[in-house]
Amino acid sequence: MLKTRYSFIIANRSSGAVHRLTVTAGSALATILALLAVPVWLSLQSHLAATDTIKQLKLRNAASESQNAFYRTATTELSDRIGALQLVVDQLHDQSIVAPELRQAMTQLPVQGNPSSTKPKPASALHASTETFGLINDLLNILDLQLGVAGAAVRQQRELAASTPLNLPSDGPVTARFGYRRDPFTGRRTHHPAIDISTKNGQPVMATADGKIVSAERSGAYGNLIEIDHGLGRVTRYGHLSRFAKSVSDHVKRGQIIGFAGATGRATGSHVHYEVWVDNRPINPLQLAPAKRAVAAD
Repeated sequence: MLKTRYSFIIANRSSGAVHRLTVTAGSALATILALLAVPVWLSLQSHLAATDTIKQLKLRNAASESQNAFYRTATTELSDRIGALQLVVDQLHDQSIVAPELRQAMTQLPVQGNPSSTKPKPASALHASTETFGLINDLLNILDLQLGVAGAAVRQQRELAASTPLNLPSDGPVTARFGYRRDPFTGRRTHHPAIDISTKNGQPVMATADGKIVSAERSGAYGNLIEIDHGLGRVTRYGHLSRFAKSVSDHVKRGQIIGFAGATGRATGSHVHYEVWVDNRPINPLQLAPAKRAVAAD
């Protein structure tokens, strides 16, 4: 059946020319199938292209969702870190506040060592990433380090403030000043490494700075003497006490009662003998006292 031939005659009326086209049944069928296959192939290609496009869009959408989730998480974490850092900044600010009279006294004493001036270098951290969140994270890390340095400086300042002898250990007029004077017993000119504060017998005597009691005993002409080590090379001594309120190794705070005034040892009357030592040398306690108290003592 496929060997059957078909003839097509094409005639031109104007010229009278006749053209005959003969094809076999197989060729005709192949031609028809080819003609039908073209739209099917085009439709299939279009479908495949659409499927690929949809697949690409789904992948992009998934990537966008993942990226958005990352941004949301990163934003939340950065916001939490910024809030935490702000809290640290506020705490450091509160801790760094020192009373004016105490700050004035601190300026009168030498500082052992300087706060660390080392600051982290941001260049290497900034070049670690060019992404926005990476840069912000790097900057926060740098801020963390800088706050650590600032925190250490604040802690050192607080230690300095706590160890700075301030005010006088007892109420009363200063009857003997720091420096050379005529000894009330011998009449000779001697150096008096302290001030004497006239008080009533049994009046409370207070520590002038935070520290540890390293001595509380009878000490010759000083009578009952308490010595407090405040750290950083600072020591205070309180003599002629009638009795002690604290013992050796006790830790005390500024303003805490350590004993009671008296006239033990070589004393002409009830008073407190008060010394301040810095780096193994005595200094005038009045230079650490608030201005009003120092003027009153004059």
